[in-house]
Amino acid sequence: MSFVETVSADPELELHGLVVLRGGQPVLEHYWEPYRADDRTLVYSCSKTLTATAVGLAAAEGRLAVTDRVVDLLPDAVEDPVDDRVAALTVHHLLSMSTGHDQDTIEAIFGGRPADWARRVLAVRPQEPVGSRHVYNNGASFLLGELVRVRTGEDLLEYLTPRVLAPMGIAATWDRDPLGRCLGWTGAHLTTGWLAAFGELYRCDGVWDGVRLLPEGWVAQATTRHIPTGPDPASPDWECGYGYQLWHSREGYRLDGAFGQFALVLPERGLVVGITSAQVATQHLVDLVWDVLLPELDGPAELPASGRPAEAGLPDSGLGMHWEAASVPYDPELDIAPEDIPVVPVVTDASADRGDEGFVVQFSTEEARASVHAPAHWQRQRMTVGAVDVPVAARAGALADGSLLVELTFTESPHTLRLRFGADGRAGLGWSVPPLQGPELTWLRAH
Repeated sequence: MSFVETVSADPELELHGLVVLRGGQPVLEHYWEPYRADDRTLVYSCSKTLTATAVGLAAAEGRLAVTDRVVDLLPDAVEDPVDDRVAALTVHHLLSMSTGHDQDTIEAIFGGRPADWARRVLAVRPQEPVGSRHVYNNGASFLLGELVRVRTGEDLLEYLTPRVLAPMGIAATWDRDPLGRCLGWTGAHLTTGWLAAFGELYRCDGVWDGVRLLPEGWVAQATTRHIPTGPDPASPDWECGYGYQLWHSREGYRLDGAFGQFALVLPERGLVVGITSAQVATQHLVDLVWDVLLPELDGPAELPASGRPAEAGLPDSGLGMHWEAASVPYDPELDIAPEDIPVVPVVTDASADRGDEGFVVQFSTEEARASVHAPAHWQRQRMTVGAVDVPVAARAGALADGSLLVELTFTESPHTLRLRFGADGRAGLGWSVPPLQGPELTWLRAH
């Protein structure tokens, strides 16, 4: 089977978009319903590479240097007296996540005022000597975004857009904190094609359409294996080392976001593989890239056409039911989240009423009352939550036990909310993968 057929048939995987570039030209492009080519999906930690790119540009403009001490660049965020290990942190250590901490420092900001986040992160003393170890550290990525803001006077998106994104035709959006700052560790919304294009920019040493957009030498510096990672025998592609907000793979390197958002860059093959998806079996997905997709790409130059597969939808339930309750409890059968990611129920007072075509599903959230139309096949629409319109796609149908399953996909994110309505009046909910930014449904859009 082809790669598209293989991943489509695999119950562990849920792919949304695939764009493969060879020498900068698309050789394979495929989207799985209800996603489309123009959906600007949340790419989670792929955002970190954009943040690092902004740092590289700022360095080339003389705003900072990767050898600079962080405490010198952010003096207003430093405790007095400064800890000796905190004082030793440089921009290089933030970029390579070699800060010496033994756990993610992002925990330090939770519960604190946004204005104090940088101070709170810098107050966490590295447990080991700076530069001695790698620990995945979202707090380091937040500080990189803060460095760009403080040293350039512009936020990440405003700084990157005229220099890199606009020349590439990328109209990204970026989620922001309560102070309006782009989240340096996550939050960028890109189409699958734009994600692949950003990988292509790195494959081409920062040159796009013959114009240099990234500083000469930056890509070589950013893609160097600066610090070992692992060991992680269960995930070999996560023990190949770390560059500047980039993971090394068994071949090449990659932009890497939660639940399977990837731009795999394979310079020796002239390939970039852009993937948007939603699953926890990310190593399994990457294995299929190596074992199925790359051999397929090494085959005949003319690959099979790759339009969207026929969408069978869920079977029509025939249920003429209405259900209401004070809350909808979490249903583990509808969820594939890893145990260490808490799932927060977000829906109360849910009801499903049969209409002329499908169901009218209504529910309450912490934010407001919401309503969607869920026919037997995917229907894209805008769901109003309070004063906010959220792009979604919905469908409904019967499960084998006769209960009604409603799937609500937030098409500018990787996430699908599943609601089960039982004929006995009981109900439950689960996520395809749970949103890491919390239960607010209005966050699940490009804004």
